[in-house]
Amino acid sequence: MSSTTAVHALTERKPWKAIPVKIGKAAPKFNDLIEFEELSEYDLVGAFDNEPIKPITNLPKKKKNLRKQDRLNKLKSLKEPEKVVVEKTTTELSEHTTEQNNKDVIEKSTTINNNENNVKAKKRKNKTKPNKKSKKAKLNPGTQKEETNEEENVDILATVDMSAWQNLYVPETVLKALAELKFTKPMPIQEQCIPVAIRDKRDILGAAETGSGKTLAFGIPLLHHLMEDRERNLMENTENAEIDEDDEHMSDFEDAEPVSKDEMEETQPTKALPALVLTPTRELAIQVKKHLTQVAKYTKLWATVVVGGMAQQKQIRLLNKEPDVVIATPGRLWELLESGHPYLSTIHKLRYLVIDEADRMLEHGHFEELNKLLEVINLKKSKTKRQTFIFSATLTTVHFTPNRPNFPTQASSNTKDTKLSKLMKKIGVRNKPFVADLTTKKLTAEKLSEAKIICQPKEKDFYLYYFIKSHPGRTLIFTNSIDCIFHLSGVLDALGCNPLHIHAKMQQRQRLKHLDRFQENTNAIMIASDVAARGLDIPGVKYVIHYQVPRTMETYIHRSGRSARSGKDGLSLLFVSSDEMSFYKRICRSLDKEDGLPLFLINDSYMAAIRKMVSLAREVDSLSHREEKVRLHNDWFSKAAAAMDMDIDDDMLLSTDNRSDKTQLLKSKRQQLSALLKRPIFPKGFSGKFITKSGELRLPGILNGNSQIVLGKSMTGKK
Repeated sequence: MSSTTAVHALTERKPWKAIPVKIGKAAPKFNDLIEFEELSEYDLVGAFDNEPIKPITNLPKKKKNLRKQDRLNKLKSLKEPEKVVVEKTTTELSEHTTEQNNKDVIEKSTTINNNENNVKAKKRKNKTKPNKKSKKAKLNPGTQKEETNEEENVDILATVDMSAWQNLYVPETVLKALAELKFTKPMPIQEQCIPVAIRDKRDILGAAETGSGKTLAFGIPLLHHLMEDRERNLMENTENAEIDEDDEHMSDFEDAEPVSKDEMEETQPTKALPALVLTPTRELAIQVKKHLTQVAKYTKLWATVVVGGMAQQKQIRLLNKEPDVVIATPGRLWELLESGHPYLSTIHKLRYLVIDEADRMLEHGHFEELNKLLEVINLKKSKTKRQTFIFSATLTTVHFTPNRPNFPTQASSNTKDTKLSKLMKKIGVRNKPFVADLTTKKLTAEKLSEAKIICQPKEKDFYLYYFIKSHPGRTLIFTNSIDCIFHLSGVLDALGCNPLHIHAKMQQRQRLKHLDRFQENTNAIMIASDVAARGLDIPGVKYVIHYQVPRTMETYIHRSGRSARSGKDGLSLLFVSSDEMSFYKRICRSLDKEDGLPLFLINDSYMAAIRKMVSLAREVDSLSHREEKVRLHNDWFSKAAAAMDMDIDDDMLLSTDNRSDKTQLLKSKRQQLSALLKRPIFPKGFSGKFITKSGELRLPGILNGNSQIVLGKSMTGKK
């Protein structure tokens, strides 16, 4: 088609705009035949007056800029309130399609030249460097799947019954996110705390059993107040803030180029830090951030985590973007505050402060940085009204105080009121708070069964392996020391249980990886220190085993609280040896259990095979540990001597004379253990959870008086 006929054709169709093309050097070759894809240079002119059209000033020249412009347009559209969709008339649809097609033609033709010239460069770049997202991104995190389904979930409130939240003053945007998460009914602690915190803006002291929904009890009022402050222009809207490409894709663990003091001083804060959440452990901080992000999906508020063990440079750069909520552990937060970060320097102007697991964080001798932070937050110069949230499962529990003649104690000093008053004084609660105490006399979860096994310290491994084999399921084993974790890991690994472990000396990357693996496998076993005892919401934990008796009643409650969460069943099993009996009795008195915990019954007919397997596994673990110790010791000295170009004496190396014999012994022991593990311990169809047909029940259960309880089910015993 020639250019003249194209103009006449365009004039006949009124909705289309005529765009004649002035052809350059390509015209003689094609004899007036025009293909837009093959043009190298062209100018846009008027349809009939041949006057040049004014150039588009913001026309992007690269695909990267086009994607950037599209993202900006999406973000701008998010600002506008949702409108009811009205059917368009045929004329409106035709105009829309006309403008869209013209826009597509212009954009397609403008990008061709640059694409053809840079094909080779882009191919080389794609081979060596992965594709990155746009520099500007929506700060409220969410996957691409959530973004594509956002329009489908607009009317989710019409399909899900959320009437139970009606009188709690929950914003509609938060209510929509709750409906997507299928939280159709609030938990009791949420029913009591949310309306008082939102309507009356009072300080909250909340105590409830583990797994009762305390995170949303302070998270929903926090989001409501931040949205309200934004509407009142008390804080700037950061929903369109720019995230640098390097900041967005920087690893959470790898070190990057350190942020200089000059760079930190140049970034002056445009607002004061509005909300701060403090937690005792890193994993709990990450979990709180995850829950708040899910609920704040449609609020355009965002939060960041500041914890140790992760890349400090990325945390600094994210703080420079002025997040609405900072969730932190005291150590790393105080470190950044001391370094002079400008955004954290406004911490004394906080409007909302949350301290999760407050009783643990304010214990004497723990979290020294928290006391320093509270001194800065509670500066007398600050006149900002602050709302404080204090939550813990053991906030109102009181220790049993032994009678000591040489150290008399006043009865009034060990009460619930005195404990709360001390906490309020340390934290700086100014007004009379609202206290929501939903802890029961049991103090642990309602559907949690508790039991004990009395044994000698060397027999704990036998009973542990017996329980693991007879009660498959997600099991969490707590110890008091890291050395005990290493011992159990070696023995259970030799027995083929493939245990995971977590403790404070592990790198944060490994801790999070082990937690993810534990949640993926329904029959996983994890050996943990008390770093995993508080706050972690791990779904489906059936059994909690206290391999060593905890030293305090609070630790026992929080350990047991990893099971039987959100109204599900669970079991807490305590291994008690003779040297731990004093700690066990103290816990029972604090829990007001004069008769102690019920006894967990063991079928002794299977213990002979169990003892043989575990004893052989101990030998295998001991031999392999010695061999590994010798190898690591000698390798370290050899590499150090080679690096310094020195000769090493044989006296400095551990003896390896009988290494071949020990290796052969270890191999034979492993073969014996492998043969034993292939034999079934229990007969086919055996289960420690149910009654068998072989007369009187003697399978694993809990003996309590004249009745036997098997994992929460009570059965009358025969005399």
